[in-house]
Amino acid sequence: MEKSSTRKKVILALAIIIGSALVARMVISVLYFNAFDTYWYRKWAYDLPNGLFSVYSRASQIDLDYPPLYLFCLYLTGLAYRVFGIACSDGMQMFLMKFWPVIFDTLCVFAIYKVARKRGETVALFAAAAWAVNPSAVFNSSFWGQTDGLMALMLIIAFMWAEDRPLLACFMFALAGLTKYQSLFFAPVLLLFIFKRHGIKRLLEGVTAAALTVIAVFLPFMIGAGNPLLFFDVYLGGANTYQYCTFNAYNIYGLLGLNGVYDQTAVGGPITYSHINAALLVLTVAATAFLMLKTKRPNIYVGGLFIMQCIFMLSTRMHERYQMVVLPMALLAFITTRYYDFLWQFIALTAITLINQCVVLFNVNHGTFDGSLGSLMTVVSAINLLCFVHTVYACVKYFLKEEKHDLLKTAPAYSSSAEE
Repeated sequence: MEKSSTRKKVILALAIIIGSALVARMVISVLYFNAFDTYWYRKWAYDLPNGLFSVYSRASQIDLDYPPLYLFCLYLTGLAYRVFGIACSDGMQMFLMKFWPVIFDTLCVFAIYKVARKRGETVALFAAAAWAVNPSAVFNSSFWGQTDGLMALMLIIAFMWAEDRPLLACFMFALAGLTKYQSLFFAPVLLLFIFKRHGIKRLLEGVTAAALTVIAVFLPFMIGAGNPLLFFDVYLGGANTYQYCTFNAYNIYGLLGLNGVYDQTAVGGPITYSHINAALLVLTVAATAFLMLKTKRPNIYVGGLFIMQCIFMLSTRMHERYQMVVLPMALLAFITTRYYDFLWQFIALTAITLINQCVVLFNVNHGTFDGSLGSLMTVVSAINLLCFVHTVYACVKYFLKEEKHDLLKTAPAYSSSAEE
């Protein structure tokens, strides 16, 4: 009886956290008007009822450069626009454009709770609340109206399922990749974790499931557009957009004052920033593989934090929002390991990603953005670099050192043993 009563209290607390997060985000989204980026979504949404699966044949007319999965959501938004009209009130515009980002960001609260619940209800409620009130997440979905929350949600679910449902994990990861191509940065971590935990057979089954999922989703769009190479056009086209060393991202290139500088610019002789990027990307994947194969305590969230921090800080063509997805990784790395290093990273990176987003969006909306973020970019990029060094230190320490006093006594080791 007492256990049932406690469970009811937990459910009530979780409902209050999720409900409050949803209401707060929705109110902010309606009150803050932002046409930057959201009106690209509006253009796609309004066109989609003209033919969902043939939309890529009109891609050049509506400037469509997204993978297909989010288009299903925007199709429903487009039907709503047919009711309210494309020239509806500002409040309705924001509700329609930010509805899905707010919904998916709020669902992240529940997904984080599900992951953290293995560590106890109190810990799970703390984790859920930490995302519910996270100012950077709120800004991303409610002020800006971006879709990073959808990608984060799918990655969280995929990583959660990787523990004991590798086939479903690969299926969900494929859906994440069909939402935003940046999800693919996490592929080495997921594949290495599944191999380490479940073996080569389950890994191959998972890769096959992911490939079939991609084909199933893309096929009707390929037929509708009459383009058998649509998959490559979408992903290579997206990757080749904004070929700058950094595009407003506070990373090492931002620190060097290379915002808006083409990554084909020569550094010395025939070597360009793009060449340096390729070398650092190979080193990042190699380091990730070494750590996750060497460790006796594989942790998919620590791996996700490590690889995405490396990619964001060291790779070219990063945007200010690409670091957003490290926040749930840092939070869940802390929850699943109880290394306080990861909690400090979650707090510090929340502040950095919030500043990065605010500077770009507010300057654009006030007409003061000139393509250069000036001294602020240099200072915050330097701070972000220090955080990055701490991230690498914390991840390497976790993966390569034996469990000692760094973990709270109440926290179980996150390992691949059969006892879990």
